[in-house]
Amino acid sequence: MVETEKYYDPDWRDHWFERWNGLDVEGIIEQSDYGPADISTLARATFYQPIPVRYLARILRQARKSAPRLTHFIDIGCGKGKACVYMGLKGGFDRITGIEFAPRLASAAKANMRRAGLVQSDILEIDARDYDLPAAPTLVFLFNPFDAAALEYFIEKNLFHFKNQGSLIAYAFDVRREVLKDFGFREVRRDASTRLSFHQMP
Repeated sequence: MVETEKYYDPDWRDHWFERWNGLDVEGIIEQSDYGPADISTLARATFYQPIPVRYLARILRQARKSAPRLTHFIDIGCGKGKACVYMGLKGGFDRITGIEFAPRLASAAKANMRRAGLVQSDILEIDARDYDLPAAPTLVFLFNPFDAAALEYFIEKNLFHFKNQGSLIAYAFDVRREVLKDFGFREVRRDASTRLSFHQMP
């Protein structure tokens, strides 16, 4: 299994946001509790933990500043869908998509999207390595979803998209950001204290 650190540190904003929208997103779930999944995919995944609201707010502010014409939000490894719900309610995107391979988490994400009234959004139960990014300027969110090899595969598969769509990657707990640098991404901004960074093709 991929090792990473616990990043979950909820405060009153998380409790308010989750209660107000009737969400079930709390807790930490280890990979061994994900349910039936492909062994090779599971081996490259990290455990589930929800992203704090204060980071989502920072991501949205920076995204609108760096790439104001983004129309699609995609969470790669969306877990229970907290980021998708937040961006669906507050982001002003035309489309929201969550990518999640673990059946237990994908099911929870779909339920949370329904509770929040985001019935036009998509939660796709697939391996992110099999996903082709759409032909639209996109905010691609990565909350350290997998190891370096899987990240390399995902970026290489979608390199044409990043070179042509003006999309922005928001990378939380960005321990493998060197992968993006190796592919030619420019680091738009990084907060070292929170390990939250933004990357875009020149």
